[in-house]
Amino acid sequence: MALLSSLNFRVARGVLPLLFVVAFGFVLYSGYVVSSTSSFQLPSIPLINSKPTDRRPPSKPDVAPPRYKPTPTFKPAPVVDPFPLLATSTATPPPPIPEYNVPRPELHKEYGLERAPPLFIGFTRQWPILLQAVVSYVTAGWPADGIFVVENTGVQNSNKEGNLSLQNPFYLNHTTLQRLGVNVVQTPVRLTFSQLQNFFLNQAIERNHSHYFYSHQDVVVFSFEDGPDANHRPGERAWDFYDKDDELAAMFPNPAGHVDYRTIYENCLRELNNTLERKERWGLRWFQSDYLTLVNREAVEAIGGYDTMIPYYASDCDFNARLEMDGWVNKHRRVGIINDVSSCMTDLGALYRLPHIVPNFTDPNPLTPEQEAKIEENKEKAEEEKAEKEAAAKAATPEQKRDDVKMPSDPVEYFRVLNKLGFDMGSHKYRDGDNQRNTWQVTQRGGLGEPFYYDSMGFAQAFHLLTEAGREIYRQKWGHRDCDLVEGTALKIDDQWRVEKDWEKPKEEEKKEGR
Repeated sequence: MALLSSLNFRVARGVLPLLFVVAFGFVLYSGYVVSSTSSFQLPSIPLINSKPTDRRPPSKPDVAPPRYKPTPTFKPAPVVDPFPLLATSTATPPPPIPEYNVPRPELHKEYGLERAPPLFIGFTRQWPILLQAVVSYVTAGWPADGIFVVENTGVQNSNKEGNLSLQNPFYLNHTTLQRLGVNVVQTPVRLTFSQLQNFFLNQAIERNHSHYFYSHQDVVVFSFEDGPDANHRPGERAWDFYDKDDELAAMFPNPAGHVDYRTIYENCLRELNNTLERKERWGLRWFQSDYLTLVNREAVEAIGGYDTMIPYYASDCDFNARLEMDGWVNKHRRVGIINDVSSCMTDLGALYRLPHIVPNFTDPNPLTPEQEAKIEENKEKAEEEKAEKEAAAKAATPEQKRDDVKMPSDPVEYFRVLNKLGFDMGSHKYRDGDNQRNTWQVTQRGGLGEPFYYDSMGFAQAFHLLTEAGREIYRQKWGHRDCDLVEGTALKIDDQWRVEKDWEKPKEEEKKEGR
């Protein structure tokens, strides 16, 4: 009995593995038959390096396709870099500026200032216009290391890493600015005008500056190299003078080469020194409207900075009025030649007085032929206006090379040509009144597929909508529509958001009239 039990155990131990192999084979065979004869399949495992899945939603045959806006029939020519000498990483350093415009070391200390106030130039779009402004400041005598270009493009490090092309409206060339010796500061995100002004304030606080300058980017500036300048420029206000001697010094400055010649930078330092010595309760010093402005940080902090609910136009009306309502005095002062422009010189080497370059300019965003014809028709009403139109049209055709013209070797004589050109550029901007002031802002229309791309025409339209919304906020805030809160109303700084609209009849009068 024991022998039989032992035999059965050995047989079972040998048969069990064989049965397991047969059963496993049957399972595999069944799986093959099922997969080949039915729709059932195990889900596939995606490969790690496979191409990305097309995540677009499926087409909807029952939904009408989008209706696209008409494609513009007129497009400006692609922009070109206006300073080819510095455009590449292997470019040579910039040429020397006129010797008489080279700032003396520690010049600010000659005017009792412990530190030189910074100059902030905000930049959002249109590189050629910005570069022109920066080069004009440097060649007019402003120390390059005192200029801070505030990159407000919203593209993060894309410009610093060279990932945007020249046709992208938010393109900025860090290499060129470094070669010029200026500083670049980036905002964390794209800011509105009011937010950018408050960012300037923030930078002044962080850098421990009590005063600072800011400039528009669409300017061309000069020092009084040829002495007095009698040209009246668009946007120019009546100058404020302290006395007769002050007026004579401002209106009849000494030319380059004279012992008392001062650059625009030195005049700005002198203005700050004079203002501080007068111990006024002052807020702003405007040099040619607000195209170049000196700011008292204490005043801006006292009124809480710019109202960021008013993003663009009307924000300055609100800010300036609150300053004056709070007792801070603002003045229009004369320190140099400042042209408000919408066009760009064809080669910025002209600002260095390079004799082989004939100064000229081009409009980066010209009007359509029909628009230009309409302007011409309107200006033919008077001979004087017609003459101005012909001069502007002549200046706006840089494609006509003037190879037969030889530029003078004397930098002051060269300056006379530049000064006339700058004036013509300002006249060109206002050839249709204020209607074409900001056409330069939609010049570059490329960049599709690049980091942080935004359609340039869409950006311009959104800008317009935000501007109009800000103007409405201004009207609701003050119950007044115009930019004359101090001169045209009896409003006080505490009246914000508390008054009825002054262009509507009071409700009591409406009731009496039976409305």
